[in-house]
Amino acid sequence: MLIGELMRARTREYLASSPLSPEEMPRLRPPATPAQLESLEALTGQPLDADYRKFLSLTDGLDGFQHSMPLLGCRDWEDAERNDLASMFRDIVLEAGPLAETGLPEETRVVPIYVNSSGSAGILMLHHSDDALERFWWSGEGDNMYFHTFYDLVAYSTDGSYSPRRLE
Repeated sequence: MLIGELMRARTREYLASSPLSPEEMPRLRPPATPAQLESLEALTGQPLDADYRKFLSLTDGLDGFQHSMPLLGCRDWEDAERNDLASMFRDIVLEAGPLAETGLPEETRVVPIYVNSSGSAGILMLHHSDDALERFWWSGEGDNMYFHTFYDLVAYSTDGSYSPRRLE
């Protein structure tokens, strides 16, 4: 249901913007297979958040999540350009300061699931223990927000109904 609301919100934004850009059109994708989901977990070295896994099993990523950049799915890691931009963003965020400065343990695994076209903002999936309270970190342009689940992230992006923890 939340994915449907996200699509409605992004489609309204797309249709209201001028000029219309095909890259910004929100588009669902074919679902990821169980094998692709297992491969993504192996690649990232962490279990997928349950809501993110469900999302990918419905649509393997989402074009037009925010402006012209998609929420990344399993197939995006096969695209060298998207993979390079996502990896570059992660490296820049991690080089900016130790994870401890953001309140995260140093052993936290960090994997990008969204990066804007300029590489200045993105969303990172986090994992350092099975009982970690926050799994997603939206970082960029001087702002850092943390979300417990993928569902919370989508709720915030769709209608602001979730209040993320912000790094002061």
